[in-house]
Parts: sequence; C-alpha cells; structure tokens
Amino acid sequence: MFGIGTGEILIVLVIALLLLGPKEIPKIARTLGRGMRELERAKDELKQTIEFEAEKDEADSKKTKDSEEPPKKDSNSPDDLNNLPSKHL
Repeated sequence: MFGIGTGEILIVLVIALLLLGPKEIPKIARTLGRGMRELERAKDELKQTIEFEAEKDEADSKKTKDSEEPPKKDSNSPDDLNNLPSKHL
C-alpha cells in the first residue's frame, strides 16, 4: 500500500497516538473517512457526467450523419460515361 511497509505504518500510528491522544484519533479517522467518501461520490458523479455527455455527443453526431445529403457522383464515374451518346465514346 503506497510503498509503505507494516513497520512504517505502526511507527506513524504510534506517533499520531502520542501527538493527538487517544480521544482525537477516532474523530480524525471519522473526518478522514467522510472526506474520502465525499471524494468518491464526486468522482462517480463526474464520471457519470462525462459518460452522459459522450453518449449525447455520439448520438448527435450520428443524427447529423444520417441527415446529411448523399455525396454527389463524380463526373468521371462509369455511370455517367454509360449515359453519354455513343458518338462521344
């Protein structure tokens, strides 16, 4: 976890216990938990918004492609040459 071993985690917890005291650690842990939960909710909401907008843009571009006119034929296409009078061939 984050490149920190068990020994380092224990040292940090002991220092926190000495500095903050046993009454403050549960309050801080609760506050950190709430903060992490809020970050997770914000991340999920942002992800949903991005996915919704991507799907909306995809649907709009598909709708635009369907409503466009078909491309005009090139004047040198074989279909046009077949329609010419025989003296031009």
